[in-house]
Amino acid sequence: MASVDTFFLQPFKTHRKRLVPGLRVLAKTKHHALNEGERLGRTAEGVAVIHVTADDETGEVSALDVLARRGAIPEEFEEQIRAL
Repeated sequence: MASVDTFFLQPFKTHRKRLVPGLRVLAKTKHHALNEGERLGRTAEGVAVIHVTADDETGEVSALDVLARRGAIPEEFEEQIRAL
């Protein structure tokens, strides 16, 4: 049972006066994700850099961490991350 680490960025933008998630951006490594988070944080209203550890065979998530936050991130997003 091997685990797989995945890194992605979740940008946020304002739509009708509310922060909504944009398209997720996958990253190859932790370093790449953090660098892209810095870069994307300059143009997006908010960005969360997320690390997911999941079982390779079943896809079951064993850990989910927010590595970095830039700008505005909705409170609901933080609550949803903690619930997983």
